[in-house]
Amino acid sequence: MIFLKSNGDKWLLVNLQTPICNICLKSSILCQGCSKKLEDGKISKLDVEVSYALFDLTKNHQDLSGLSFKSAVEVDGFIILAVGAGQIPFLVGRGGRIVQELGKVLNNKVRVIEDGATIRKIVQDFLAPAKVLGINVLYTKSGKEYKIRVQRQHMRRLFKDKEKIQSALGALTHKDFTIVFE
Repeated sequence: MIFLKSNGDKWLLVNLQTPICNICLKSSILCQGCSKKLEDGKISKLDVEVSYALFDLTKNHQDLSGLSFKSAVEVDGFIILAVGAGQIPFLVGRGGRIVQELGKVLNNKVRVIEDGATIRKIVQDFLAPAKVLGINVLYTKSGKEYKIRVQRQHMRRLFKDKEKIQSALGALTHKDFTIVFE
């Protein structure tokens, strides 16, 4: 849905898509429909909080006006946001400014992934700027396990220690991951 938003003397065209409706975004109060979604567990309190934060950031960052925010998950001390296909650069911004500003508003580190992406794409987005050499699938008695191979010199580029990243990826995708450095 498209609506206009006043920013001092000028009006901005906003086409921000979030898990809550645009009326709730503008009024900062959840309507009955969005309250019901929250009660039923279709959306989380974090989804609502991130939606409001993104809406506020559209005042200063016009690139966010066309963003399609899908969901948010908090894992091991950071927030993972799922956005529409090809929209990661809009949320990250030049030099990572927008995502850093969002992190300050939410009082947490923020990582961004594409909604509905392949395992490889999710891992690459999640571990950026570290370079992923490859992902191997190991078939064990307990099921599949994904072995993520990262260049040894990129070990310091990881934003958290490897155990926390492995558990975060597991919580996000419901799969088992192991990171190895080569």
